[in-house]
Amino acid sequence: MPDDHLRRKYGADAYDSGLALQPKTFEQRVAQRDDIDQHYTRLWLDFAIKGLGRRPALDQRTRLLVLAGQYTMSKSHAALEDTIYAAIAAKVALREVAEIILQCTVYGGHTAVEPAIQVLHKVARAEGLLEDLRRSQLPLDGNDGRRSYEAERKTWHPDDVADPRFGPMMEKHGWLAVGRALTLRPRHHLNILSWLDAIDPEFADLWVKFCYGGMYARGIVDDKTRLLCMVGDCLAVGEETQVRGHMRGALRNGASPREVLEVILQTCVNFGMPSMLRALEVFVDIMAQDGRLREIGNPALKVDTFGR
Repeated sequence: MPDDHLRRKYGADAYDSGLALQPKTFEQRVAQRDDIDQHYTRLWLDFAIKGLGRRPALDQRTRLLVLAGQYTMSKSHAALEDTIYAAIAAKVALREVAEIILQCTVYGGHTAVEPAIQVLHKVARAEGLLEDLRRSQLPLDGNDGRRSYEAERKTWHPDDVADPRFGPMMEKHGWLAVGRALTLRPRHHLNILSWLDAIDPEFADLWVKFCYGGMYARGIVDDKTRLLCMVGDCLAVGEETQVRGHMRGALRNGASPREVLEVILQTCVNFGMPSMLRALEVFVDIMAQDGRLREIGNPALKVDTFGR
């Protein structure tokens, strides 16, 4: 049961919001902060928990999935465990939580994902949900048997299809991998694939089949949500190059500018203001290039962070 004294002191509103995000550790966090500095505790609750933690731009499912990815990438295992419990309480499918964790293999590698898998397995076993995970697995060939060349070709940009590298790369690495990449990264993917292929064709083949033919074609989480999570993943580790592509990808797959912005703004709670401000500048630049600045308040392209 929540601590009645601290609940009264800081308000039921703050407590309910905190328990929804951190069901296992929130009371302890409040108590520890209250012991050290009550004014800071109030500021923290108003900003991170009552404020950013429940803004409507992201639904609770998306918010928790983004956090699961960010905690996996940053190797924040206690926070990841709490977030998995929060997702279960919020009726988010554990298979979706698992998928966001597994997707982190691409940018976080096994050093990030291996301990996260252990946390997930521990929670699933404790909650009696391992059998649910077993039942919801994809078949050994993933979605390959259900995919259609004709259907996916309609999603490829004409510039990619007309590119002289299109045919050779398709023949060499297969349409299941290259085609998925062309859908997700139009007018970009052939550049990186052909570059890697020139350096090491065997690695290029392994890479494109794992990332695009495999991980990005699984379809367990919709592309919009998956790409919003990948924006969050990049921000959690300060990756500013790939985040640009995933911001564009999220927009292209149905995310609103406000949803992308919210992932960026939420990042400041766990990873600080500088990361958030750098990401905001990247996103503002994207919106300016696309002639959509008015959709996010028509801000200046750069902010003078040093003063004059």
